[in-house]
Amino acid sequence: MGIMQTAYRTYEAQMHMAGIIEQGKEPLTPVSHAIQNAHIEIVLNHNGEFQTAYPVPKNQSRTIIPVTIESANRTGNPYAHPLCEQLEYLAPCGKEKFDAYLTQLEQWANSEFSHPTVRAVFAYIQGKTILRDLAEAGVIALDANDHPSAQYNKYLVRWRVQTEQEEVRDACWEDPTLFDSYIAYYTHQLASKRKDICFISGREDVIAEMHPKGVIAANYGAKLASANDKKGFTYRGRFADAQQAYAIGYIASQKAHHALRWIASNQGVTFGKRTFICWNPEGIQLPTFMLLGLPNTEPVNFVGYRKQLFETLSGYRQALSDNSDVVIAAFDAATTGRLSVTYYNELKGSDFLNRIEDWFTSFCWDTRFGVRSPTLKQIVNCAFGTQRGNTIEADDAILPERVQQLLHCIVDKQLIPVDVVKALAAKASTPQAYTPENRERLLTTACAVIRKYRNDKQKKEEWTLALDTSNTDRSYLFGRLLAIMEQVEKSASDYEEGRETNAIRMQSVFAQRPMYAWRILEEKVGPYFSRLSPGLRNYYKNMIGEITDKLNWNDPQLGKKLDDIYLLGYYHQRSAMTRKKEEGCKGGEGV
Repeated sequence: MGIMQTAYRTYEAQMHMAGIIEQGKEPLTPVSHAIQNAHIEIVLNHNGEFQTAYPVPKNQSRTIIPVTIESANRTGNPYAHPLCEQLEYLAPCGKEKFDAYLTQLEQWANSEFSHPTVRAVFAYIQGKTILRDLAEAGVIALDANDHPSAQYNKYLVRWRVQTEQEEVRDACWEDPTLFDSYIAYYTHQLASKRKDICFISGREDVIAEMHPKGVIAANYGAKLASANDKKGFTYRGRFADAQQAYAIGYIASQKAHHALRWIASNQGVTFGKRTFICWNPEGIQLPTFMLLGLPNTEPVNFVGYRKQLFETLSGYRQALSDNSDVVIAAFDAATTGRLSVTYYNELKGSDFLNRIEDWFTSFCWDTRFGVRSPTLKQIVNCAFGTQRGNTIEADDAILPERVQQLLHCIVDKQLIPVDVVKALAAKASTPQAYTPENRERLLTTACAVIRKYRNDKQKKEEWTLALDTSNTDRSYLFGRLLAIMEQVEKSASDYEEGRETNAIRMQSVFAQRPMYAWRILEEKVGPYFSRLSPGLRNYYKNMIGEITDKLNWNDPQLGKKLDDIYLLGYYHQRSAMTRKKEEGCKGGEGV
């Protein structure tokens, strides 16, 4: 099923939510309506007599308004919205625009689908007193010719009409009877237009030649569907005209686009200019941490981490049946007028949750804050970003594409791209280029990614979160040696906190030429051994001896460039010694 069919199905399942306004959420737009920001609110009585007016607060400005196909897509033309409009359409000085608005409103007010609010607004607009009323209410200012300044012309006006009892003020943007009135009226207006079988619904419908924009708020003018190329003829060679290329019914188009806008506004996650959405057509809530990461809680070990993940997913498993559908999509606008679907996938609920669990279970690392799983954004920033203060940030041109690659790894169970692994390993091997905070962030992110990549490639859990003293891999052993050399220098009595150790200074060379760098480190760190207490000195030397005994000194590859897993050995050994220091070692000496 394609994205438009799935979106249409979503609207059909969630139709009861159309027009319902919830605090802090974008409403699902009714058919033949749009959502715009209102600037002025005018209150009328049921006879259309002016009562009061006031500016609309910005946080309350989102307003559902009736629209026509033409007015929703107007660009430089005078097509008017049927009810709520910009001030230049409502004031007589608007001339052509005023006439277009008044004529259209009159047709609705006098039709069999009329509504008390429409009749009240029509009666008021006929009086042509809107500018004077707004000026007297202190909402706008007029010049010497009784015209508003240009800034007011684009202000959208919405209406609130009192009932005959004048107790309750009915808001036009919250009135379901008004929504239904306009839908019935406009459907009747469209009845004479060309009909065909809709590619989305499979039913006969009036074919839409223009479609809603604003699916993604950040790319408001970009459209998913359009066929107005009558010069380049992009369909030439297959079809004689655009109507043959595709046929989307008006109702299906409205429902599909409104559903996507609703989901993207309330559930979308944006990276750069790309918006990612994940939803269930029946409205069952889905986890958002797939893109944003698990919420950070108090430090936990791996057992606690697994428990937290299980408890988080268990609620979703109860609500989402095995056969429930999950849809994942990403949108980006290559130009101001075209919105593209850069990723689309459909999964069953059980597969979706299993793949999330698999990713977060196998993709984590034991940091100083406990076991954590790096977010997709953190991975991209660390791999391809530039240091800015105490953060590392990737360019907006890189971030969304790379996040999508990693999302593909989660959803489709693919290997992490090898260039991401290499980029992280290279940056983590040059610690002097980064601040201490960024250095640690790079290292833990690189270790988590390297471990995940290696285990997935080998299809077994070979690399764990804890130090493996039985591991004889050359790179892993050299990484352990590097950590010991760093700790020896830090344990010396004259080590100055904040000064870079020789191990850190030599790390980039160590990763490329381990034997060469090891000989230099032995020479530079040697004097620090003499400053240690006998117990501590023996502790480190015994540990170095145990590791070097595992190295094959006759191996001609011993001095070659280290694999990225040396970082795992380095981090594991460093963490083990840190814990040992905190607990205290034999003889009362701290490591």
